[in-house]
Amino acid sequence: MDHRFPQWLRTFVRKLDFLGLPNLGMLVCGLGAMAYFSQVTGFSAVDKFLFDPIAIREGGEWWRLFAFPMSDPASTPSNPIFFLFFILFTYFVFQSIESQWGAGPLTVFVLLSYLSIVAGALVLGFRTNVWHYVLLNVSLVFGTLFPNFEILLFFILPVKAKWLTLFSGVPLLVQFVFGQRDYKLFLLFALFPYFLFFGPYFYKELRSKARVAANRKKFDKDIWR
Repeated sequence: MDHRFPQWLRTFVRKLDFLGLPNLGMLVCGLGAMAYFSQVTGFSAVDKFLFDPIAIREGGEWWRLFAFPMSDPASTPSNPIFFLFFILFTYFVFQSIESQWGAGPLTVFVLLSYLSIVAGALVLGFRTNVWHYVLLNVSLVFGTLFPNFEILLFFILPVKAKWLTLFSGVPLLVQFVFGQRDYKLFLLFALFPYFLFFGPYFYKELRSKARVAANRKKFDKDIWR
């Protein structure tokens, strides 16, 4: 993490750097592939790992606290080819962020995302796919760090990362504006890590752009005096 992020955040992340898992993307994608093939082959009911506060509280199914990535058919491509693209893209996103931030900050961000989503689901009683929102947070980070990076979607269609981020963010904004109150609160929990990391960065960027615009306006006035 560089100077774009505030000192307090860099200090906080540095103190937790010992949690860093190198090549975290490989671990996440490997567990996701295991969950996917267990689901499609019927070998194991990995949907039992979906986070369900009621099942945890009343049924004692504590293992649901440790959700498997990509275990929800509703948010995972069912076609093996599409799933392969999904896995490869996910791995690429993790590796790109790790190359920019390092293993420690990425691991801290993913862990904080997981804990924040679990807390929101527990408080509001939501049954949810925790990793869906974790990966959403990670994809938002990727689009913010590498906005102009071009990705060949399905190895054919060139798309800039910022448009993929926008594609992910707009539905969330619509759901936040028009959704039910409890879901709005849940989204605040789910996206808290992203705004914690990038809120100060966006604030600095907006202040910088406002300062540049003000100076340009002043210069335009002075030049005609």
